Amino acid sequence: MVSYSEIIEKPIDIVWEHFIYKVDYPQYFVPGVSNVLIKEKNESFTVREMDITSPEGVTHRVIEKITYAPYHVIFNIIDHPLYRGHVDNFAEKISDTQTKITFCLNWIDKKTGDSFNNESIAKHAVLKTIDYILKAKLTNL
Repeated sequence: MVSYSEIIEKPIDIVWEHFIYKVDYPQYFVPGVSNVLIKEKNESFTVREMDITSPEGVTHRVIEKITYAPYHVIFNIIDHPLYRGHVDNFAEKISDTQTKITFCLNWIDKKTGDSFNNESIAKHAVLKTIDYILKAKLTNL
C-alpha cells in the first residue's frame, strides 16, 4: 500500500461534493483518464469503465465498482490488466476551513504479488484533485 495526504483550505462538505463528483467525472481528478463510461449506478454503488494512460504512454482499460459513505470513497478494481485491489479516498475535517485529503493505493501486482509502492502516483492524484477543487466555481455540483 502507498498513500499520500495534503491539507486543503476548503471545508469538508465542499471536498466531499467533489469526491462524489469524481465518481462520474474522474478525468478532472485522476491523471491520464479518458473514455469514461458509467455502466451501472444506484444508491449503493457505481460501476465505472475508463481508460487510464500511464506517464509512459501505455493505456489500459479499467473497470471499478465504487462505494461511498461520508467521507470515504472506495474504488474496487473489477478488471485491470496489471493490478487487483482498491483505492481509498478519505476526507478528514481539520477545522471549519481545512480538510485533509488522503489517497491510499492498495494495489497488488497480478504477476508478482508485490504491493504497489509508487508514492508519486498517489501524490499526483491528490494534488490534481486539490487543484480542481480550488479552481471550481460552484459549491453545488
